[in-house]
Amino acid sequence: MFMTCNAVGGFLQRSEAMRKYAFGVMDVCGAEDSEIIITGCWLFRGDSEKHMIEANPDAEYYTWKKVEINDETKARVAAYWCNEDELEGKPIADSKVFK
Repeated sequence: MFMTCNAVGGFLQRSEAMRKYAFGVMDVCGAEDSEIIITGCWLFRGDSEKHMIEANPDAEYYTWKKVEINDETKARVAAYWCNEDELEGKPIADSKVFK
């Protein structure tokens, strides 16, 4: 688990060039004895993750998806940005904020 948490911390450190242009939360969800996933929700200036991938080559290893703006998406974003204990039914082991 600690290696996954360190991977997220390293990813955020390498994203320093995006500091003025992005806000995001990345969570490590799961437990030692089950599947561990890295998930997150980001807000970028502009309409593409292209600048993030240019600033941090590790970003290409993640799946980026532009979401539609509706009530369901707003609730999901609020869950990603505000939940501390559980996300989509999985326990949050670690959470890091990029601002």
